[in-house]
Amino acid sequence: MTKTKVVTLIFLNVIVFALAGYWIYFRANTRVVDVKPTRLQTIDEIIIRNLKSDQKVLLQKSLKTNKWKVTWDDNSWPANGFAVEQFYEKLEAYLDQKLPNEISPEHCYEVTISAKKLSRKMQFRAEDFNLIFTDLSLGTDEKQFSTILSKFLDPKIFPHVRKDFKIFKIKSKKWEFVFTKRQGKWFLDHSDLRLEVKDELMLKFFHGIFSLKSRGITFTHDNTLEPDLSILLYGENTSERVSFLNVNEQIYLAENDAVDLFFVVEREQLTEIMNAIEDLLKVHIFPIKSCNDISINTSGEYFNFHSLGNQSKWQFTHSKNGELEVKEISQEDMDALLTIFEKTASMIVSPLLFFDDKSFTVTFNEFSDNPQVFSFYRKGDQLFVGTDDQNIDFEIASCFEAILFHNIRRHGSRSKDLLL
Repeated sequence: MTKTKVVTLIFLNVIVFALAGYWIYFRANTRVVDVKPTRLQTIDEIIIRNLKSDQKVLLQKSLKTNKWKVTWDDNSWPANGFAVEQFYEKLEAYLDQKLPNEISPEHCYEVTISAKKLSRKMQFRAEDFNLIFTDLSLGTDEKQFSTILSKFLDPKIFPHVRKDFKIFKIKSKKWEFVFTKRQGKWFLDHSDLRLEVKDELMLKFFHGIFSLKSRGITFTHDNTLEPDLSILLYGENTSERVSFLNVNEQIYLAENDAVDLFFVVEREQLTEIMNAIEDLLKVHIFPIKSCNDISINTSGEYFNFHSLGNQSKWQFTHSKNGELEVKEISQEDMDALLTIFEKTASMIVSPLLFFDDKSFTVTFNEFSDNPQVFSFYRKGDQLFVGTDDQNIDFEIASCFEAILFHNIRRHGSRSKDLLL
């Protein structure tokens, strides 16, 4: 084969591959489905107005996010996008129909649709407007307005603060707790206490509040009602507080501070959240990870366990009726004592209760700059523990006291007394 034929063959192959590549590129970039955009995508605003009461609901689309919001009076709330689409779909059937020129204002609804600089107004009789809201039963003016409004509101009761917040507060009639997130972990912060909460318990709580949805709205409630529970979320740029009021055995009202109305929620929904909160408060109370010494005080008796530093040994001190006993115990024995504290979690958190006398106190790091003192009280068969500067008490298993002192007193008959 001559040199000229070889060059020609190479040139033809290049052309063939180039044409094939262009054809593949053209096919890949022309497979576009010709989808006609819905007419709602061109709409910026919808106003629904009752001509008799002059109450109106404004549906407005964000230019940045294309999401809808509902505005009425001085209030604003995220809209249920699906409800807006459904409403507009039914409304479209009337766009090309000739409507009555005059309708008595007593039974008239006016709908204004705006798209950029264009707008169109339509008036409907109440019975025609009922056809658009297929399951709507219009009654008094207030009932009409609240029913129409509730159709468009996003039913989520915590819609504003995203899940990346790092602080939230839970408050009841008797107690208040703050939870904070540090380095990816959640803690219950109260006074000088910082108690870690398990991730799975936090997820259960978050699922409860962010899946909470209303089944309706009302503008009034019994003014004597006091919130049973309030949850306050602190986001980066906003905060959101929701309070819950007990109406009857089946119904609770939820009040979000962002709007002047009350959401109706079922008791089952709130019960799930209350159970999740109880689990959040089942925390491990005692700071054993940074413990260098533990002191136990009872009426007339004192025990102390003090670390001997790098020797992996602890010093046990017992004082009673003026007699002093000092012994050395091993790290293994000390681990057994620390395990008792480590495995003890609160069963429930109660408001500050009144007791006759303390049963005993436990002080962690007594000889440091930041000692933590826990006071233990008995009320009947119950055992409570709290710190002196708190207004709450944690209830723990009543057998804790017997197990703890059994472990402490067994050291009095073991090991050599260092004072001999």
